[in-house]
Amino acid sequence: MKKFLRFASMGLGMTTAALAGADSFYGTNVVLSAPAAGESGTTAVSASSNAIVAWADGYEDYVPGTEVDDGWKTPQKALGWAEGTSFDVVVLGRGGRITMTFSGGISDGPGPDFVVFENGFDDFFLELAWVEVSSDGTNFVRFPNYSYTQDPVAGFGRLETRLIWGLASKYRQGFGDPFDLADLQRAYDAALAGNVDFSQAFATQLTNNLPLVDLHHVAYVRLVDVVGDGNALDCRGSVVYDPYPTSGSAGFDLDAVGVLHSDPSRSPIPYGDWALAHGVSSNGIGDADADGVSDLQEYAFGGDPNDPASAPRSTFALSALTNGEDCIELRYAMDHRATVDCRVETTDALTNETWNPAAPVERIESNDLERIYRTEILSLPGNVGFYRLRIESR
Repeated sequence: MKKFLRFASMGLGMTTAALAGADSFYGTNVVLSAPAAGESGTTAVSASSNAIVAWADGYEDYVPGTEVDDGWKTPQKALGWAEGTSFDVVVLGRGGRITMTFSGGISDGPGPDFVVFENGFDDFFLELAWVEVSSDGTNFVRFPNYSYTQDPVAGFGRLETRLIWGLASKYRQGFGDPFDLADLQRAYDAALAGNVDFSQAFATQLTNNLPLVDLHHVAYVRLVDVVGDGNALDCRGSVVYDPYPTSGSAGFDLDAVGVLHSDPSRSPIPYGDWALAHGVSSNGIGDADADGVSDLQEYAFGGDPNDPASAPRSTFALSALTNGEDCIELRYAMDHRATVDCRVETTDALTNETWNPAAPVERIESNDLERIYRTEILSLPGNVGFYRLRIESR
């Protein structure tokens, strides 16, 4: 133990001295040496912190890598708050990835803006991932990241958290690793100024991709597992080591992603406030622009209640399930700020006042900065003649 601590201290001392004398480094050398959770000077954020205002509420593009058993491939376990346990996680596998989505968005505020939780069972067994963000789900930019671990780490070997920065996650379960969107802008400015601290590959992706991301309107966080066999490189082009090889649940284990600064432009707006701002009916049943779409529908689907040309529409389409069963498919797009519940109901005749809820066979959902896109696939029994989408304000 004494030998390990002496080695870690020597490594950190050399690193700090090197960074302090490097004009190209853009002011993160103090943060780099942040120690483990619970120690003085740590940047770790507790899962129970009141600073966390929201959690990831969706995911997409889960592509597990190798050496991960099926029992660990449940991406829904990364939704909502961090459990802080070893088992309630989704495992990325070697080189795997997942993109977490945020209906309330993430915005650049003072200090860190979001925090990533892994499930390391102590302060030294740390499995790492690169962190990338996007506004549109297509164009991503990767955070600058530094690893000063000098030697390969065995499958259940130990990492010194002080030698890791900009990689998720350097803290044990129950404590998250914070990320500041402003670091991307600082890194971008440094790259344009000719920062020699970055490899050409990192500088190119940074300068090409950051202009395509609005740091005040981030809706996607992508995590990409670092394979610690000596081939992964940090933003300097230096090797990133983490425990290797592992199997069964290899790679980064994602517990949750918490939001520290939400995007004000994506905050929910109650119908009453929206109606007052637009000067329309307070009960939602009016039709201010006489376009055949009620004020509540305009609110739910992102229309302008005072412009008949903006009337939102939903689409019904006949389709077929893979087993050959007839079905009906409903596609609609909701405004991401509307606080509404939407459900499909059926009846056998319009003269029948009784409408019955219909449970979808499958629901597919995605979102962007403006809309939540939903497709509901429903079976088509012979006694159903009509479908409707019921909208209720919460």
